[in-house]
Amino acid sequence: MTKWESGFRALGARPLLFGVALFNGSAALGCGSESGVWERCEETLTCAPVESCNADPGNAGRPVDCDGVYVADKGDDARPGTPNLPVKTFARAFELARERGMRVYACADTFSVEVRVPAGMDVWGGLDCRGLPSHWPIHPLGELTTIAPGPNRIPLTVVDEAAEPSPEADVITTLTRIRMIARDATVPGGSSIAMRALPGVTVQLRLSEVVAGDGADGAPGADGGVNEAQKGAPGNPGAVACSADTVTGGARVTTSCDDGISSGGMGGIGTNGDGGDGESGSPLPNTNPMSHGLGGAGQGILSCSEGRGGLAGDDGANGNGASGPGRVTDTGLEGGAGEDGHAGQHGYGGGGGGGSRGGSAYCGAGAAQGGASGGSGGAGGCGGKPGKGGGPGGSSIGILSYHASVRVSKTSLITGRGGNGGRGGDGQYGGVGGYGGTGGSNRAGSQPGCRGGDGGKGGNGGRGGGGHGGHSLAVAHTVDQGPDVEPDSPIKFGLPGDGGGAGDLNANSGKTGSAAISMGFQD
Repeated sequence: MTKWESGFRALGARPLLFGVALFNGSAALGCGSESGVWERCEETLTCAPVESCNADPGNAGRPVDCDGVYVADKGDDARPGTPNLPVKTFARAFELARERGMRVYACADTFSVEVRVPAGMDVWGGLDCRGLPSHWPIHPLGELTTIAPGPNRIPLTVVDEAAEPSPEADVITTLTRIRMIARDATVPGGSSIAMRALPGVTVQLRLSEVVAGDGADGAPGADGGVNEAQKGAPGNPGAVACSADTVTGGARVTTSCDDGISSGGMGGIGTNGDGGDGESGSPLPNTNPMSHGLGGAGQGILSCSEGRGGLAGDDGANGNGASGPGRVTDTGLEGGAGEDGHAGQHGYGGGGGGGSRGGSAYCGAGAAQGGASGGSGGAGGCGGKPGKGGGPGGSSIGILSYHASVRVSKTSLITGRGGNGGRGGDGQYGGVGGYGGTGGSNRAGSQPGCRGGDGGKGGNGGRGGGGHGGHSLAVAHTVDQGPDVEPDSPIKFGLPGDGGGAGDLNANSGKTGSAAISMGFQD
């Protein structure tokens, strides 16, 4: 038994020894033996006494001399894929490998594209093909085949392309001596994922290296508005004494807001007798011990009184910070966004001012006898719009296993930092209430009409909650199938991202992400 065969079996792999080795539904080419039994070279890596499959991935002194499809960065897809005439792309290599039932061998080159591996493929990289020799040895310096596309791309994805996958089929995808490098994410909230296994596939990764970059910080939530919300309409003034027998008070004013209408009460009338009471503003608080928004009294024995100011609207509640870890999908990890804040309530309208008394003593005989009227109350200001929740920070994930089975042996897993969650947006300031209208002017010693009450200020919009911090995970997986990471695989993961709003005063911060070897998620 060779060194590699011994190590391979120690990792739990099973060489296939039977009449014809099936490779993704096709008959695999193998090496003959004296007994006439076919052995699959792709599994045993030795086929004595036939020397056409003489290889040991742990021994740089033994060249690879196996039937297969060879791929090199300086190859050509029009070529047959032999060692001295390799193809250029993995896509073409996989196409030929499926036709021939062979393993794919790859140079220790760097491929700057995403690679999609069909389920059942056997890929062996890390070969020294400088000068394109007819026999490619293991690279003497231990270089690996590197797959490193640009930012926001997943270097390698294993996918079952069968129209109707058979759950009984034991189809294993084997990846050997491959380095996958995911760049730092640059899209707000984007994750850096080095490898992805999609539903139904079984992957064995060995003698390889998985490197994920940093997740990007989450997008900040939008503010409710730069300027304050709509102001309340100012009240109208009362009319001068002796201008009519019944002097009409200042007209009611209204302001329309998203959550309803606020209006100031009409001013009290001025008459020859007692002045009229001002109307109350609208709406009035359900409980009103301080008499907010009530109309002022008209002049009787004493002078009139001003309308009462409207109550300020309630501030909107802040949104909650994101607390759930997120969910996994076939494209990545969707983190939790912060909750939007809540809108402020519009202010209540002020009450109208009371009217004053007129008469001939002030207006003279034969003239109009009405007293000065009261000004109307101001309308309440509108409530501020809420701030939006901050977006989740992106994660740094070595392997994303989505309803798949992944086994890792003698492979380095290195992840970067999770992105910080986005800070929640600030709520908009509520609009100020309108000033109450002035009372009408007096004549010849009469009393002026009374002023209307100011409208209440609109409540401030609530602030958005912070987004969840990104994770730093060697393996992220659906809860139905956890990974099998052998102890011989060194793991180094970065720091998790902070939740959005962490350290801010009076803010609902998002939860900090997690850093772990593996973590299961719902989908």
